[in-house]
Amino acid sequence: MRSILAVLAAVMLCGFASAAPGLDGPQAIGAYLNGVFPTTTPGPSGTWGVSDAFPNLTFVDPVRMVKDPVSAQHVYIVCRNGDIWRIPFSSSATNAQKVKFLDRRANTWGYWDTGMLAMAFHPEFGVTGSPNRGYVYVFYQYIPQQYSNPQVGNSSYMRLSRFTVPDGATAVDPASEYVLIQQYDRHNWHNGGQMFFGPDGFLHVVIGDEGDANDSFNVTQKLNSRLFSGILRIDVDRDPTKSHPIRRQPAQISMPNGWAQSFTQGYYIPNDNPWQDPDGGILEEFWSIGTRSPHSMHFDKATGEIWIAEVGQGAREEITIAKKGGNH
Repeated sequence: MRSILAVLAAVMLCGFASAAPGLDGPQAIGAYLNGVFPTTTPGPSGTWGVSDAFPNLTFVDPVRMVKDPVSAQHVYIVCRNGDIWRIPFSSSATNAQKVKFLDRRANTWGYWDTGMLAMAFHPEFGVTGSPNRGYVYVFYQYIPQQYSNPQVGNSSYMRLSRFTVPDGATAVDPASEYVLIQQYDRHNWHNGGQMFFGPDGFLHVVIGDEGDANDSFNVTQKLNSRLFSGILRIDVDRDPTKSHPIRRQPAQISMPNGWAQSFTQGYYIPNDNPWQDPDGGILEEFWSIGTRSPHSMHFDKATGEIWIAEVGQGAREEITIAKKGGNH
């Protein structure tokens, strides 16, 4: 767990410039370590090592570290069990300084490949006067509270939600959840879930192939069924000059008794997404298709490229440079 945070902290140093190096005063790093590649292969025999970035902090299954868009002195730790914490971005931070930003443990399936997997702040978060100033988006595997026992089987929902941070607060309002995507999921593997806002202002979310092996649910090549296996690109601002309302809902399939149907709401479809059908024949949210188990996705500001890290089936792992309209 600590080594994961150490690596995350090292990656994030690139975004915090200061006069002195180190976690509490890092220097900016150019592309590819300033163009200087290592002379030895990383591994036990080389000079590479891992430092404990936060030696006085403990978390349960941390999977992401997200910069605070307002203050460089804080970061957020996303934990698979359903917690998100706000902490000082300092090696001297202690557990006493942890602030619970969001607690969805009662409704999060935090097992196997899934759980609370990602968060993204609206680009106007913290901007005084903006209607979006308090919005933060999270992706997690949702289970109704009455089904929160993992013995119910593999079923749950893939959920993308918006929460609101009230003005002056350091945590979200737990009653403010607004669900944008709730997609029934038959198998809690290969969930993906990493997301970001691009320079175009659209939210990008990467999704896996619903789970199991060898695309057993037959979803990776379908645009007209359900929202699995690909990058989704949506307009949460619903700007009618560059996007249009949702034309098609996900297909409904057999589900456990008492479970609500899948649905999407509260966003528009960008007019320049690669697959469009005015008659509503396809799910126009897709920006690319064909992802299996994408555990990470990042936007390269220097090149404008989208990078996906994928878990392979049997022969290899994969790093993909995603393309608009691409089949990965």
